[in-house]
Amino acid sequence: MGIAFIIALALSLDGFGVGIAYGLKKIKIPLGSLIIIASCSAFAMGTSMLFGHLIMPKLTFISPKTFGAAVLIAIGFYQLLRAIRGQETAAPAMAATVIKPDSYRTLLSLNLNVFGLVIQILKTPDAADVDRSGVINLTESLFLGIALAMDSFASGMAATMTGVKLYVIFWVALMQIIMIGAGQVFIGKLPSSLIDKAKYLPGLVLMVIGSLKIF
Repeated sequence: MGIAFIIALALSLDGFGVGIAYGLKKIKIPLGSLIIIASCSAFAMGTSMLFGHLIMPKLTFISPKTFGAAVLIAIGFYQLLRAIRGQETAAPAMAATVIKPDSYRTLLSLNLNVFGLVIQILKTPDAADVDRSGVINLTESLFLGIALAMDSFASGMAATMTGVKLYVIFWVALMQIIMIGAGQVFIGKLPSSLIDKAKYLPGLVLMVIGSLKIF
């Protein structure tokens, strides 16, 4: 249960950053929207874990536990690299958001590349507020949920191969709600240096868990 909780915490730390980003821009996330976001993560995690169970018997060339641990390490390394690159490009991304404030609305109204919008949400979380209402409605929360669920989907298969049980899905959903809410509550109350350092934690935690599980 301890490992499941730690994995859920690592996967939901991005939600803490999202909560802070919305808090800075005075964008509210109602409880109904939080539940949809959490449900997206739970669905992605469950689907991925089911897929992991299906392919485990087919892994004859390597132990499923070792393979899953290696995947967790790879995902953690990717997240760490993404956090480092995100820190380096934070200023240009913010400038782009200011220059083209209406680009996200165009994406949705013309029904162009939905995944393009999801990727943009990953880069600038406030892009989910497509109608610029200051509130994330139920439809917009689905896009945000998909964006935040990507890491859960990538990690679910690896987690199940290392022996993590299905109740991790409950922890992932619950921690997603808690961390987004905490981000909005603690905005302005935490040093910016601490928030910047927290971006590296998800990747580091997954790499540590993978390293512990590989033996």
